[in-house]
Amino acid sequence: MNRNFSLVKIIIVIMILLVLTVLVLISAKKLIMSNNLKYYNDKEKLMIEASREYFADYRSYSPKEVGEKTRLLLSALVIEEYIDMIKDVNEFDCDTTKSYVEVEKTSNYEYLYKAHLVCDKANYETKDGE
Repeated sequence: MNRNFSLVKIIIVIMILLVLTVLVLISAKKLIMSNNLKYYNDKEKLMIEASREYFADYRSYSPKEVGEKTRLLLSALVIEEYIDMIKDVNEFDCDTTKSYVEVEKTSNYEYLYKAHLVCDKANYETKDGE
């Protein structure tokens, strides 16, 4: 009887440890995903800042009419040295031909900048509305 009771205690302890391990793994995965999203959001902000500088230097390429949009590829920003090559979280280059900043003229003196970053090897792409 004592032996069966000890076996039950061991099984309960193992079950508790398994549940705790699963909870720790889930929390770690959420933390990693959150950090990765922040990393990419920061890179998108860098792309926007680089395109602001680019269009300050090349005003003739910016949208002229309210509602007009233009896209500036990441490759142009890198070639013109407004930004360094953007790497994904695994240190692979992001796609410079699929990544871009879209600029829309919203009023006579205001522009809206939206970055779209694609890092295929890390399976990351900016979602619409971000």
